[in-house]
Amino acid sequence: MKRPRKEGSVERTLRAWRPTLPSELASLATDATQPARQLVTAALSQLKIGEQLDEAEILAAWSEIVGPMLAKHSIPRALRHGVLTVGVANPAIQMELRGLLKRDILARLQKRFGVRRVRDINFRVSG
Repeated sequence: MKRPRKEGSVERTLRAWRPTLPSELASLATDATQPARQLVTAALSQLKIGEQLDEAEILAAWSEIVGPMLAKHSIPRALRHGVLTVGVANPAIQMELRGLLKRDILARLQKRFGVRRVRDINFRVSG
């Protein structure tokens, strides 16, 4: 007589996640053969956690990318759909960053984080 198969850790984890996932992700989670990477990538995308992680990485590297002087007067605020919004201290800094420095800063960001993650930068005076 054949014994019923014991539930493994993968099946338990998937079963625990299913109720909290949006319906599109729950269908991915029902198949235990789905690669975990595909499930995690889909979950991060749905929950919009990926952009938050990107923002945190950019914030951590900002001083190194723009230099200490500009970092004192500017801070990354948000990354939405590949567009980084940076808050700046005053209009003079905004003009300097929008002018000659924007292309250089964007090139450094794209080299470090990828062209698809950071496509453009907007500088906004944030007092």
